[in-house]
Amino acid sequence: MVFVHLLLTSLLSLWYDGATLASWLLAFVLVYGLLKLLGLLLPVCRVYAMRVEAGARFVPWFTWKVFSASLDVALIVINPRRQVNSAVVQVHLDTQDRRLVTVIACLLTLTPGTLALSYRPGELFVHVLDTASADPVQQAIHEIELRLMAWVYPMGDKLGGKHDG
Repeated sequence: MVFVHLLLTSLLSLWYDGATLASWLLAFVLVYGLLKLLGLLLPVCRVYAMRVEAGARFVPWFTWKVFSASLDVALIVINPRRQVNSAVVQVHLDTQDRRLVTVIACLLTLTPGTLALSYRPGELFVHVLDTASADPVQQAIHEIELRLMAWVYPMGDKLGGKHDG
């Protein structure tokens, strides 16, 4: 479906304005709207539109989280008198999809001040640079998990199934 979306976007952009960035973005939105309307008739278009929407919400949200974590780490670094409470936190994950767990671990590792250490089925172990307790860490990781599951499983396969491959 992504290929169809990008192909139609490129063709519409070429037809309309010779494929400038502005016309391509406009065509992307128009084709997305068309696919969303087709979603009323075709489930595959509905699922695709839901994934585009969830991805459009996730990317800026996670970018903000990385930016915010970078500022927190910078404040720790420039204030050597600040007491830092490092911890390894055990976090329960709802999903059993190993691919989704891998993405969560990679996203955590991309976030300054956190590092995914290990995974046991249903549990992720995360090193956190500075935390007063495990609760905020568990809530933050659970939020990442929920947003990713909304993106990957827009029709609500909450547990994500068991994908070992």
